[in-house]
Amino acid sequence: MYEVRDKYQILFKMDECMVSCVLVVLLLVTHHHAAAVAASTNSSQVVAEADALRNSGWWMWSDPATPNHCSWWGITCNEAGHVNGIRLVETYSVSVYDQFSRLNLSSLPSLHFLILSGVEVMGAISDHQIGTLTTLTYLDLSFNNLSDQIGSLTRLTYLNLADNKLSGSIPHQIGSLTKLTYLNLDGNKLSGSIPHQIDSLTKLTYLDVSHNQLTNSIPHQIGTLRELNSLNLSSNNLTGSIPSSLGCLTGLTSLNLSRNQINGSIPPEIGYMKDLIYLNLDNNFISGKIPSQLKNLKRLKSLGLSNNCLSGKVPPFITHNCNNSTIDLSYNDHFKAYTNSLCKRGHKNIALRLIPLVLTLVFVACIILGYVFACLWKKRKIQLANSTAAKKNGDLFFIWNFDGKLAFEDIISATEDFDIRYCIGVGGYGSVYRAQLPTEKVVAMKKLHGSKIEEPAYLTSFKNEVQMLEQIRHRNIVKLHGYCLHNRCMFLIYILEGFVSDFGTARLLDPDSSNRTLVAETYGYIALDFGVVALETMMGKHPEELITSLSSLLCQDIMLRDILD
Repeated sequence: MYEVRDKYQILFKMDECMVSCVLVVLLLVTHHHAAAVAASTNSSQVVAEADALRNSGWWMWSDPATPNHCSWWGITCNEAGHVNGIRLVETYSVSVYDQFSRLNLSSLPSLHFLILSGVEVMGAISDHQIGTLTTLTYLDLSFNNLSDQIGSLTRLTYLNLADNKLSGSIPHQIGSLTKLTYLNLDGNKLSGSIPHQIDSLTKLTYLDVSHNQLTNSIPHQIGTLRELNSLNLSSNNLTGSIPSSLGCLTGLTSLNLSRNQINGSIPPEIGYMKDLIYLNLDNNFISGKIPSQLKNLKRLKSLGLSNNCLSGKVPPFITHNCNNSTIDLSYNDHFKAYTNSLCKRGHKNIALRLIPLVLTLVFVACIILGYVFACLWKKRKIQLANSTAAKKNGDLFFIWNFDGKLAFEDIISATEDFDIRYCIGVGGYGSVYRAQLPTEKVVAMKKLHGSKIEEPAYLTSFKNEVQMLEQIRHRNIVKLHGYCLHNRCMFLIYILEGFVSDFGTARLLDPDSSNRTLVAETYGYIALDFGVVALETMMGKHPEELITSLSSLLCQDIMLRDILD
């Protein structure tokens, strides 16, 4: 009996195991099927998004044939490949213009941000399915040609529709955008009142509805927007007085209510905005006195109260603050003891701010100029020192008509320090050496004897001879090539040519005689040279030409006197 019961128990357990296995298999199959369906759905959705982008025609110049649409210009995708962002800002790579409606936005359910700024989008916003983007948090359609109103996008945190053609009133549904932190409707054609439902936008930090056609008074509900940092309602047709509730905006740093038709007085509660830096109430009909509570605005850098009807005495805290802030109180004719020179619209402040900059620039310029002048002066001083030393030592060296720089050492090297082997002649006051320069040119050097170097008179004569030879241009006078005037030696350099002539004038002025010269070379050469030059001077031609003509007249009967004539 026990055996039968044990068999039944074993069979029962086996049945339980089989059922469990079957359930596990079914679960695995179901899960796999669900995953496959999800993967298929996800893949289909990615393909649909790519097709929507491609069919829009916006990316016709951005290689839309590329399979990976996430790499297209301005497209951002998440890890799953879904489009979660489009950013096109004043780009020439994508053509949008009036084709906004061609993009099927309903095919982009994962879109979180859409930025189409300055791409000339046209048409009505309500016609472009933007309201279907329930996951959208960031929307920027500024600087376009859009009209109509925006749909209900409750997830939005950033909305910028500035500089479009939006008309009509601001819809009261704006209050449903409770997550907004940034709202800019500047530069449109919006009219009517600012809806009081705006008090629901408690997370707003930036609100700009300037340059529109809004009318009626400023709603006191704006005072509930405690997170506001910047409020701009300028350039509208707002009337009524400034609500005292604005004093609750203690975190405000910029308040601009200029160019409206606001009347009444300045509420003293504005003095509670202790973080305020910029306050502009210009061009209104504000009257009364300037409240003393404004002295609590310790961080204020710009105060505009011009073109109003303010009266009373200008508070001392304003006159004392002219140097630290830009203050404009002009065109308020009812101020007592006030002149426009009291606060020059911040000009004095600007001048005071520029003074340190100008002084710094002048100081830096002076340092630079001083350094430049010091360098030039040092260079000039070195040049003067070298010049003085050169004159003192008689270190003059000059070469004419020489291709390259010839140094004194080259002459010494060419003659092996004026070795006797290079000497080709000796005269009364010097010796003549033959040398070959590095340029292969052969020259003759007339070196003054060492005993004459220290005599000032002969030094003067040497210089005079150089000056005279420099000016002589005659084919029978050896051409001066250069000279050296050094405390070690003095010599003249001539181009060595095949003329029977002395080197230069070959004579030095005797300091002890005023009417005679001392011959420095051979008398034969001097006489021959003198005769040749004299004959050429008288005849107007070289004697060589006379000899040639005489040889041709040997056979003719010509008298000697005819030849002499």
